[in-house]
Amino acid sequence: MFRCIIFDLSEVLIAGLVGIEEELAQELSVSEDKILPCFAGSLRDELFVGSISEDTYLKQIITRKRWEIDIARLKTVIRNNFHNEVEGSLHILMDLASRYELVLLSDHAREWVSYIQSTYPFLRVFEQTFFSYNLKRTKKDPEAFSRVLDALSLSPHHCLFIDDNTQNVHVAEWVGIPSIHFVNAEQLATDLESRKVLYSMSCQERPK
Repeated sequence: MFRCIIFDLSEVLIAGLVGIEEELAQELSVSEDKILPCFAGSLRDELFVGSISEDTYLKQIITRKRWEIDIARLKTVIRNNFHNEVEGSLHILMDLASRYELVLLSDHAREWVSYIQSTYPFLRVFEQTFFSYNLKRTKKDPEAFSRVLDALSLSPHHCLFIDDNTQNVHVAEWVGIPSIHFVNAEQLATDLESRKVLYSMSCQERPK
């Protein structure tokens, strides 16, 4: 029986970097499909584990790609994107809050989390939050999950993990945590219902 639901944040509850490509592509005269890969890779991992600051991260991207954009403008585009909620997910989150211990586990930048925490009151629903820059590990590392389980004093089979990244899901399952690969809120509701975690939703309640 599950006692704890562990949620990812970006692209599950609110937007992360996905979505910035449309605005940046127009501003930089670059095709949209070339934007997000510029933000990925080992440099982002350094940011997420707290080895470098947001300023260092963004400056290196701008320099490497020879983008004509001010760092302050790039920060604004990223933060504006955080205001986009994933449709239907918060409804599910609040439904689960009365019956399970909810935990947040996110690979994220310290500066971005500070902004998000000042923006979204719903984060208070989580009894505990774990971020990669505190763990000094991303979810690609099984040790990140082991540390969370130790902090929660729970066995893996008492937890359910939800993430949009298939690699993270595979790592969690390797550690022994049952997991759901998030695609959208409607699919998540169906998967939770099949596991008897979420009671069947009416047509009016079900995320669209």
